[in-house]
Amino acid sequence: MVGLCGVVGSDDDLPSAFVDAIRWRDGEASFSYADDRVEIHGSFHPLLVDDQPVRADGGDVDIWVWGDVYGYQTGSGHVPRDNGPDGSADFCAELYEALGTAFVSGLNGDFALLVRDRDAGTLSFATDRLATRPIFRARLPDGGLLFTSNLQSLVHHPEFDVSFDRGYLAEYFHLRRVYGVKTPISGVEEFPPASVVTADLDTLSTATDTYWRPTYDPVDRPFPDVVDELAGTFERVLSEWTSDDLDYGLLLSGGSDSRLVQAAVDQPLTSFHNADWLSREARTARRAAAVNGDEFRFLERDPEYDARLLETSPAISNFSGWFDQAYFTGFEDEIASDVDVLVSGLYADMLFAGGPLATRRLDLGSIGTVTLPVGRGVDGVEEYVRAQTKDAVEPLPYFGADRSLAQVLRANVRRTDAGVESHGVTYPSVRDLVMYGDYYPMGADTDAIFSRSLMQLCPYRTPFLDNRMIDLHRTIPVKYFLRRNLINAAVERLDPDLAEIPHARTGVPLKYPFVADYLGDNLTGFWRKHVSEEEPPEPYLDHAPWPDRCELLRAREFAEETIRRTADLQRGLPFLDHEGALRCYRDHEGGENNMTALYSLLTFLNTPVARAAAEGDGSDADSTDVAAVPDAATDGGSGGDGRT
Repeated sequence: MVGLCGVVGSDDDLPSAFVDAIRWRDGEASFSYADDRVEIHGSFHPLLVDDQPVRADGGDVDIWVWGDVYGYQTGSGHVPRDNGPDGSADFCAELYEALGTAFVSGLNGDFALLVRDRDAGTLSFATDRLATRPIFRARLPDGGLLFTSNLQSLVHHPEFDVSFDRGYLAEYFHLRRVYGVKTPISGVEEFPPASVVTADLDTLSTATDTYWRPTYDPVDRPFPDVVDELAGTFERVLSEWTSDDLDYGLLLSGGSDSRLVQAAVDQPLTSFHNADWLSREARTARRAAAVNGDEFRFLERDPEYDARLLETSPAISNFSGWFDQAYFTGFEDEIASDVDVLVSGLYADMLFAGGPLATRRLDLGSIGTVTLPVGRGVDGVEEYVRAQTKDAVEPLPYFGADRSLAQVLRANVRRTDAGVESHGVTYPSVRDLVMYGDYYPMGADTDAIFSRSLMQLCPYRTPFLDNRMIDLHRTIPVKYFLRRNLINAAVERLDPDLAEIPHARTGVPLKYPFVADYLGDNLTGFWRKHVSEEEPPEPYLDHAPWPDRCELLRAREFAEETIRRTADLQRGLPFLDHEGALRCYRDHEGGENNMTALYSLLTFLNTPVARAAAEGDGSDADSTDVAAVPDAATDGGSGGDGRT
C-alpha cells in the first residue's frame, strides 16, 4: 500500500508491522527516516519518486511528497511542472526556497507532503485542496503524535487501543461515510483539506493554516461559452498530464465522463472495463474504445468476486465507502502490468452534473419515479440535517445507538463567525457546505475507497479534480448543472465521433440536446422496466456497471456467512447485536431492502480495527485512554456518545 506513516516525539520506535501496513506490493519505492524527534516511513510508486527526501534551504529542510504535483498557480496563470514524472519533490523544494511553506497554497496536484525544518524544530503536514491522499493522526499515551495514511494500520501499534465513537460509527452505518475530518475511531482525525498543519517538535503542539476553502460564485454566461471553457480547460489539463514516453490506461464506462477523457487525450489508450458479463454498458464501452482504435480490455468478474473483495478490501478501508467499491483491486496485476499511469473520469458527476444538489421527484406509483431537473434549495443547518438523514431507517437492528442520526449531525454542524462548521471543517456558507461537503475533504465521499484503492494499483490521476476544473465548477450557474449536459456537450466539442455513440443508460447519443437526453433517460427506463429488456444471465445482474446489491445479497451466501463467522466479534463489541444482524439479513432475504445497513456492517466486520477492538479492552469510546487529537474543532461534545 503506497502511503506514509510515522511518529513525532515518542520514546519508542514504530513496530515493523505498523510500517508494513502502508506497503501494498513488491517493487514499491520504500524509505525510512529517523532523528531524535521524528520517525517517518513511506512507500511510493517508483515512477513518481526519485530519492526522497529532497533537501532545501541549505540542507536544513527535508521534503517528502506522496503523490503527484501537476504545477503551480501564479498570479498570471498556471505553470505546469515539466521536470519528469518523478520530480514532484524537487519542484516543491525549489518553491520552498523562494516562498517557505506558503508555497503549498499555489500547488496543483494530488498529494500529501511533509516538510521537516531542523532550524525551526518543526514537522509540517500539507494536504492538497481535497485531501485526496489522507493522513490520520492520534495521540499516544506518552504524548507522541502518531500519523498514518491507513486507518487500519493503527491495530499494529501496541500503545494504541482501538475504540469507537458511536455517533460517527452511526454515520458510517447509515450513510456510508463520516463527514469532515472525523473518523469512527475514538481520538483519531484526518488532517484537514487544503491545510498545512505544523507540529512543534519540542512541545508537540500543532498549528493549522487552511489556505483554501471552496466558495461557489457563479457567473451567468451563455451555455456555449461554458462548454468552450470546459472542453478547452479539460483538453489543456490532459495535454499537460500526458507524455509520449508513458503508456496510459483508462477506466472506460458506457457513459460520457470517461469518454471525455478519450476525447481529450491525443495518444492511444488501453481501456479497461470491469463487469460481470458483456452487458449493454460493456458493449457500449467497447464501441467507444474502437472509435479511436484504442485497445479494449474486458475485466470479467467471476461469481465469487465480491466475496473475495469482502475478505481483502476492508484492510484498506478508511470508512469512506463499502468493501465492494474497491472495484478494480481484483485486477491489479492485469492493470499494473499493462500501463504506466491509470486515468479515470471519476467526480465528473459531482462537479458538472449537479451531484450534490437535491432535485424534486415525481412519484408515478407502480410505473416508477421521475427525477425532475429542478433544484430543491437547502437554506439552513436544520434543513441540511434533514436532507442528509431523510433516507435513514432507524433504529438499525444490529446497532445500539444512544441518539438518533439527526442528533449526531446537529451536534457536529453549526454556524460560526467564519461560516458553517461541519465535523471539524469550515465552509463559508450553508450553500458551500451543500455544494462541497461531499468531497471537501474526499473522505466525506460515499465511495472514496474507489479512487483511493486505484491509487494503490499504479500511478493514478483524476483529471476532473485538477484545480483548474474545480475553479471552473465554482463559476458555473446551477441551471447548467440541472438542465443541460455539460459533459456530453464537451465530448461533442472535442470528438464528434464519440458523441455519436448512445449513452448506455439513456440510449441517446451524446450529441443530442438535453431535452432528448432527459426524455430518453426516463422513457428508456420505463420501456426497459415494463416492456422489453435483454435478460441478464443472473437475477442479480443488470446492464449497469456493477451488480444489483439487493439481489446479490439474496443470491450469494457471503453476507450470512460473514455475520455468522464474526459472531464472537459482534458479541465482543457492546454496541453490536449479533441476533439483530442475523434478523437484518433475514428480513432482507424475505423482501425488505436492508442493503445499505448490511453493506456497511459487512465492511465494518471485516476491518482489522473492529477485530482489534473486540479482542481488546477499548471496545467503546468511554473506555479509551487515548488523548483527543490536538487542535480538533469543538462541536459541543463528541459525535455520538457524549464523551467530553
